Amino acid sequence: MANDFKVEGFNLEDLLANKKMSYQIPSYQRPYAWDKDQISDLIEDLTESYCNGKEGQYFCGSLVIAKGANSERYDIIDGQQRLTTFTILACVIRDFHIDNLGAENKDRIQDSIYDKYDKDKHKLKFLTDEKYQIAFENSVLRENVLQERLKDIKKAQDIKDNRYLQNAYYLKERLKEAISENNIGINDFVSWLYTKVILTRIECPDEESAIRIFNVLNDRGMPLSPVDILKSSLMQSLDKERREAFKTTWQEIMSNLKTMGFSMYDTLNAYLYYAIAKNPKERLDKELKVYFENIKQDSIAIIEEIKTFANHYIEMINTKDKYIYCLKYLLNQIYWRSILCAAKMVDYKDYNKLKELLMAYYYQNLIGMATANRFKQVSFNVIKAIKDNKSIDEIKNIMSENLIYYRTTESYKEWLDDADVYDLKWVKPTLLLLEYFSKDDEIGFIEMDNKLHTEHILPRNPKDEWKEIFSDEERDRRTNAIANLTLLKFKKNTQAQNKTYEEKREVYLNKDNVSTSFNITQDIFKHKKWNVEALEMRDNEIKTKIAKIIDIF
Repeated sequence: MANDFKVEGFNLEDLLANKKMSYQIPSYQRPYAWDKDQISDLIEDLTESYCNGKEGQYFCGSLVIAKGANSERYDIIDGQQRLTTFTILACVIRDFHIDNLGAENKDRIQDSIYDKYDKDKHKLKFLTDEKYQIAFENSVLRENVLQERLKDIKKAQDIKDNRYLQNAYYLKERLKEAISENNIGINDFVSWLYTKVILTRIECPDEESAIRIFNVLNDRGMPLSPVDILKSSLMQSLDKERREAFKTTWQEIMSNLKTMGFSMYDTLNAYLYYAIAKNPKERLDKELKVYFENIKQDSIAIIEEIKTFANHYIEMINTKDKYIYCLKYLLNQIYWRSILCAAKMVDYKDYNKLKELLMAYYYQNLIGMATANRFKQVSFNVIKAIKDNKSIDEIKNIMSENLIYYRTTESYKEWLDDADVYDLKWVKPTLLLLEYFSKDDEIGFIEMDNKLHTEHILPRNPKDEWKEIFSDEERDRRTNAIANLTLLKFKKNTQAQNKTYEEKREVYLNKDNVSTSFNITQDIFKHKKWNVEALEMRDNEIKTKIAKIIDIF
């Protein structure tokens, strides 16, 4: 079997300018991803090697290829980033330095980009997505297009979304700097580039072995994501026609997720939790590969199920619902997302009640300062119960037993009683929870961003008027307690600062064009004065409301 693999060292002329060699990036590969730093490193390494010893060879990594199925082109299994970059470099040299090259180097550059007798036949083709091939051709490959596109970089609005054009610009500028700083003759440099830059070429006997090599390379530390590996593994068992169907569905899923701001990795991770209903021990692709082997499902059926899961994932997270809004503030979101998607997948009849229980359970853990280890196994047990169509009372009991075992309910109440909670991670989510449940009317999602502030009603640095109302001991005990905290947006927080209660009241209640006070903030001003009595009354109100929402077990 080892004899089926050919391993040889080739220079860039043999690899890229060889008239018999043309390449394609297979559909299971990722898009071109090199950035400014990698471009700068490449040009620096090339020019340094050229200047310090141009008689010697410069080794530039490996290229793993296989003859493409039903194609005269070779699939690039590993090395697409380097080969794509060298192709872009050839286009830069063609469009900006061609007049300074001799005939032999002009041929090398031309043969690296397209067939000498058929300029529509490019040496490198992308099968990952038609849009990448179109962008590559229109941005870089067509002759002299770079001169126009890079003429005024500040006005080239599309460059920020076009990696090929970005890197063409970086290559052009870095090469220009290197030539100037090192007094390099471009014709001599191109001769060295094509004859002395060496890559180790590994040629695989067929596409199936190439995909296996693709997986092995990742296990040995090559920078391929678990999502890439999973995709290639699932495609491996399909014939060409069904691979195209699989690829179309995969791209549709990724596009839908990206449009809504979600990643394929996070979605597949949630799917993994739903699928195995236990804590993963291995990397995502390895766990799912074993799971798919065990259930013996066809890859087309698998990708359709993943598509259904992804649609539920998008719909569920985007639901206009105060329970979902509150859950979105949690740090460990994968647990509730997996549970609710599991309920969607099996059409669980008590979905709404499940949603309420989840929010209450996780918020008790949040306020009680619990780590994920406390609720991780419960989350998996709930997924199992949903898949087994257990009743909502049985699921409630799973959560309740966990809360009792860890005394979580007592813990969350103790933290609400604490005198110094201002900087704790649960304060903003809890105040937002109170805001959502302050009225029966549905309100939109409130971003917990840097414009949202936790406001001290009694200021931390009070004026003398405040000191007449609260003793030093009372201020120490109450300033950072939950009863003295509320929510303000940035403009109102700036307006309120450390003013008197009467001044703050005017700011809080004034509905201006910049930001309207929160309901829980406006509600404070039923109190004519902010003193110990008002604080104790609000403290009792807050704890009663929170208990009504989350102490439901």
